[in-house]
Formats: sequence, structure tokens, C-alpha cells
Amino acid sequence: MITIAVTHNAANVIGMLSQQAIKTLKQAEFCVVKQEGDYGFTGSLTIPLLPEEGLTWQGVKSCLENSGYQVLIVC
Repeated sequence: MITIAVTHNAANVIGMLSQQAIKTLKQAEFCVVKQEGDYGFTGSLTIPLLPEEGLTWQGVKSCLENSGYQVLIVC
């Protein structure tokens, strides 16, 4: 389970994210800022959101779900 905490200008993604999930987010043109992690996984990401350019938390959620994750949204 991955948790996305959404503020007006960023999504903080918390959970054990694989490098493949990060690659998928980057391919969707999300800017991924790695905050912490180990052993090839990251435990926390910050993703700036730019709704006017189509980079929304819904897109982050879709990308992660397409990578096989269950996603919980906290606003």
C-alpha cells in the first residue's frame, strides 16, 4: 500500500516504492524528488504538482496503480 498525501502544490508519496515505479512516474513527466530510501527502494518522495500543465495527484495515483500498487489518498 502506498499513501499519497496531497497539498495544493505537491504530493508526498510514502511507502516502499520500487525504482520501476519511480521510472514510470518520470516517464509521465512528473518531477520526482527522492527524500529517503535504502536497498533499491525509496520510502518517501515529493512530487511537485502543476495542475495547469496536467501534472495532478490523480496522474500520480494512476501511474502508481498501473505499476501494481494499491494507493491511498490523504488530502
